[in-house]
Amino acid sequence: MASPHHSTTLAEFSTVVQRSKNRLVAVPAEAQRALGLTRRRDNHIVACSIRRAGTGRWNHHLVKLTFDNEFSLPADVSAIQPGHRVDVKIHRIIADVPLATPVAGSPADPLLDLAASAGHDPRVDGSDRVDDYLADGVP
Repeated sequence: MASPHHSTTLAEFSTVVQRSKNRLVAVPAEAQRALGLTRRRDNHIVACSIRRAGTGRWNHHLVKLTFDNEFSLPADVSAIQPGHRVDVKIHRIIADVPLATPVAGSPADPLLDLAASAGHDPRVDGSDRVDDYLADGVP
């Protein structure tokens, strides 16, 4: 087993690699219903195993589902061509969610609030007399 995730199989099906859509594999409607997959814009990522029907080594991949619950065969699965029958095992479905938008504000806001509440600064002339202030503090 390449990963412990591959020991669980949520769905298993055989299908034909589409000829007209550049090696796309469609998840059958029965498997879609069993997995609870719906047509959605930013569809899920699926951990699956793929091989030529009935024979060969299982190729384990993460694939992104299209709006219609199809996925493209990865480039390293070169032995499978359009029109070939393939066996697919779906092991895991990973929801593809957008990143949380950052909260308005800055990490420095608490420090700025603390500085504002510290009290009145007697130096009202800004940085014009910085040297004088420093010289006054030197014995």
